[in-house]
Amino acid sequence: MCGRYYLMKRINDVLEDMQLDVIRYLSTKEDCRPQQYLPVIVEDNGQLKIKKLKWGYTTNYSSQVLINARSETILEKKMFKEDIFKRRCLILANGFYEWDAHQHQIAFEPKDKVLFMAGIYNRNGEFVIITKNANEIMKPVHSRMPVMISKEDISSWFDSSHFPKYLQSEVPFDIVSGILQTSLF
Repeated sequence: MCGRYYLMKRINDVLEDMQLDVIRYLSTKEDCRPQQYLPVIVEDNGQLKIKKLKWGYTTNYSSQVLINARSETILEKKMFKEDIFKRRCLILANGFYEWDAHQHQIAFEPKDKVLFMAGIYNRNGEFVIITKNANEIMKPVHSRMPVMISKEDISSWFDSSHFPKYLQSEVPFDIVSGILQTSLF
């Protein structure tokens, strides 16, 4: 699962070559939580754009929002099926964190300063992060982790004929193993 992530203003430096203006979409809140409006990358008529969407799908059957979608079943679930084919997105992050069995906050960060987590969004402007089974670095902390897309594979993620391969890919990512955090800021 990915229940919290963080996004620093320095991320704009990393994305300059993509010609995406992130700074105007960032607030002073660097700790990203469900039900906040957060910047994500979407494709609009062949162009990548930053859009602020709300993290979490609302449902008719629960007062809680769904913040993640399992990669193993996303193509079959009625709630996600149309969105995975028509409305894929990338969630920008400098890292994400989980809590271990002792309620310690453990941060996971990429070595190249930015993560692109795979996601989908719906017609209501809500997004979820797609998760998969945890890799060896994550397993000691949590059984799930975000599906991550490399910067080189961004255009393939938005291509309807190529995106399914990322749902179960074991693309190795250089993630700094869990760092115990007492406070992010």
